[in-house]
Amino acid sequence: MKLGTDHHLPTHPKCLACGKLLDGATGINDDAHPDPDDWTVCIYCGHIMVFTRDLMLRNPTATEIRQIAGDSRIVAIQRARKAMEKEDD
Repeated sequence: MKLGTDHHLPTHPKCLACGKLLDGATGINDDAHPDPDDWTVCIYCGHIMVFTRDLMLRNPTATEIRQIAGDSRIVAIQRARKAMEKEDD
């Protein structure tokens, strides 16, 4: 998996689970800015969210949760987060 360019989010959304400021995003496999309905993972707590039309965040719907659960990119991100947490302990 190749990470794209980091993009600053002018909307300054906060994670819906931990409340941390998420003012940037990195694309997977391309350099695209996030679009509405793109998925994102909070780097701090791992909560999975979806970008809205105004690039704020919402929780995924039940259908989106099923789609996200099977996505190998999300699984890889969560594994990398866990490994980083273990290194910090």
